[in-house]
Amino acid sequence: MRCRAQNPNCGLVMGESLALGAVGVMPCYICCNEPHFCRECLCILCGKTMRCGSNSFTSVRCFARLPGAEFCGHGAHLTCALECKMAGVIEKLGLHMEYICRWCDQRTDLREHVVRLLESLRYVDCKLSAEANLNTALQIMQGTKADGAKKLLQLVETAAHMLQKGSGIHEVYELVHGTDPVVLLD
Repeated sequence: MRCRAQNPNCGLVMGESLALGAVGVMPCYICCNEPHFCRECLCILCGKTMRCGSNSFTSVRCFARLPGAEFCGHGAHLTCALECKMAGVIEKLGLHMEYICRWCDQRTDLREHVVRLLESLRYVDCKLSAEANLNTALQIMQGTKADGAKKLLQLVETAAHMLQKGSGIHEVYELVHGTDPVVLLD
């Protein structure tokens, strides 16, 4: 298989593709009919390249099981999904820290993305990246009514404020990880 978008970092090229794995991916006759669209590495919302791989927390991929025991496999940048009101806490759609796939209308839980965004503070050394990750986590949780998630939201708001006021990334990481985000989000 080859990447129709000619992206050298595509999972198809790197051998890390859904389509090449044991997972069956549902055929798509809408966006995938476009001559230069690659479901593996392009955002279904903006059409631009996504970071591929299971370690990426800047994008979300729909793993909804569809008729025929196949998976949807379409992906989107988290920021695009949040801007398009297809992710986060969207009462009108009944979303609670979830992403709704534009192609199949199935939901993906984003709580794991929140945890990974917060965990990324351990590894980032750029204040702008840390701020971006905290802001994305905030956007996913904004409007939650769940008690644990509200506590985590307040903690992340405090962490973002600390970064803006000049605190170091390490200090912010220590604050955020004084509480287990997984426990609060369950």
